[in-house]
Amino acid sequence: MGVNDSESGRWRFGHTLFDEAAGRLTVAGQAVEIDRSCAALLAALLRHVDAPLGKDELLETGWPGRVVHENSLAKAIGRLRQALGTDGARIEAVYGSGYRLTGPVRRLTDLAAGSAAGSGLVTRLRARLFGDRRRATTSAAVAIAAIGLAAAGFAAWWVLSARAQLAEQEREVEVLLAFLSSDLLASADPYAPGYRDQSVRQVVERSAATIDNRLRNDPAARAILHRTVAQAFSGWGEYEKAVSHFDRAQVLNTRLHGAMARQNVPVDIGLCQNLRLAGETRRAERICLRAEQVARATRSSQLRAAQITRAKLQFEIGEYDAAAAALAGVLQHAKGLSAAERADAEWFNALSLRKLARFDLAEGAFRRHLTIRQTTLGDAHPLTGWAHADYGDFLVSAGQFAKAEEHLERAQTIFDASLGADHPESLSPDYSRGIAALWQRDWAGARAILRPLLARYRESLGSDHFWTLYAMSELALAEARTGEEDRAAALLREARQTGARVLYGREGKAAHFHMRWARALAALGKTDEAEDERRRAAQAMDRSGFMPDHPWRARLHCLSARIALARRDEAAARQSARTCLSALDAADRLPPTYPALAEAKRIAGRDARAMR
Repeated sequence: MGVNDSESGRWRFGHTLFDEAAGRLTVAGQAVEIDRSCAALLAALLRHVDAPLGKDELLETGWPGRVVHENSLAKAIGRLRQALGTDGARIEAVYGSGYRLTGPVRRLTDLAAGSAAGSGLVTRLRARLFGDRRRATTSAAVAIAAIGLAAAGFAAWWVLSARAQLAEQEREVEVLLAFLSSDLLASADPYAPGYRDQSVRQVVERSAATIDNRLRNDPAARAILHRTVAQAFSGWGEYEKAVSHFDRAQVLNTRLHGAMARQNVPVDIGLCQNLRLAGETRRAERICLRAEQVARATRSSQLRAAQITRAKLQFEIGEYDAAAAALAGVLQHAKGLSAAERADAEWFNALSLRKLARFDLAEGAFRRHLTIRQTTLGDAHPLTGWAHADYGDFLVSAGQFAKAEEHLERAQTIFDASLGADHPESLSPDYSRGIAALWQRDWAGARAILRPLLARYRESLGSDHFWTLYAMSELALAEARTGEEDRAAALLREARQTGARVLYGREGKAAHFHMRWARALAALGKTDEAEDERRRAAQAMDRSGFMPDHPWRARLHCLSARIALARRDEAAARQSARTCLSALDAADRLPPTYPALAEAKRIAGRDARAMR
């Protein structure tokens, strides 16, 4: 955002008012003291709202002429976020760059000085134009003529604007074709000057590195290319690189068209999707909401895509009811959806319904999703692989292990052939196999699957990613059950510390993890800690609005039975197991093969020592 000297140096955003010249900060009506460095950083971020500022630039802004370590910047940003209260979340770290402040931001205009003079001018003008009937009639005639001329002028402008827009689109196509010809097509022509036999990956990486330099005077073309490159990196599972390029496209589009322009919608959809895959769900929430709001305000044809993408994030963070409701609304207008949009809506509707324990509805949605992918994409596409993988995972949760393996094996074959065995998404079938092994009490088999899986997730996705946290939590149980108590305790300690960071406010998601940690702690004999996690799971279900007949609520009694077994209280274990079994029997349309049913029956009906 550019700086206009006619405007004041006062800014307002959210609950915050900042007087740049005085360095005075007011938050929710209360004055807040900040140091000079923080004031300078805030002013710079406000002057470039929604655009990332590099760390070097921010260091020079906050500490001009001084050599300061990068940690000083991080600490100052931390102080500034704290000073801003809830508005502090608007200061975002930008991967590979620095920081930015997200809008909307309003720069205030000081009208007080001219208000009295303006009032006098308006009075004199009214008297001159409308002082008597003759003057009023003449003024009205002039106004009508002016309106007619303005309408004619607007029509002429609209025609010229449409022509200019078409010419601009043609120019962008020419620029993009020239860029792609020099990079992509030339790399495949052995007779081209400077030919090198390169993979598509090398060509895309080289293009990504040269976009900004070679097209420095053409921001519109740069925005399109950054978006294209981002999609390529996303396909390779390099979600952070994809986010970086989507960020650049978003900044360029905002400078060209404004923050609420239609052109930002597809970029924000891609950004939301890749932030979700990268595990940056807090920021993804804001981007997803913005994509949907702008799409609706501009009547974009991508409104449905924005709604589906936001619902996918809502599922990811445990807002299962919200996701299912949104996707049901989208599917009610299925005639207006593309095949890809309908498939995505069915996919995440199925996942959400599964979490809500609506197994019959979920299975129908999983089947429809698989059919659409096979019909439109064929049997070898990675999205068809995902249709098999998630249907197989659903079947594992329903206890249909043999049928699940058929789909998991098909998914694995597709992923290995299309994405490669090392792609993080190619590991999904193995995670489901690990869960199946745990339910079947094959502790050593589960450990053999989950150990390498966790190592790969740590390497490719990082320790804070939900997928990593899932694998870590399940492996802790397998390690505990195979006597690797130190390994299990270390994994649980890390998982619970990570969960405190990434699960805050994600109650539906947190309920699952608290239950899994309680199970593993009971297996380690740490019964007090296990009971505490079981209680936390119950509280998370209450806060998230889980229905009373949801099977997870019944499984809390199964956890009580496990804890009682660990305490060698066999009578209490049997009683809790019977309560669990009764609650599961009362659950609506629960599959007879549901694994927790078999567990409850074992504990309730046999000697407790055989259950350990």
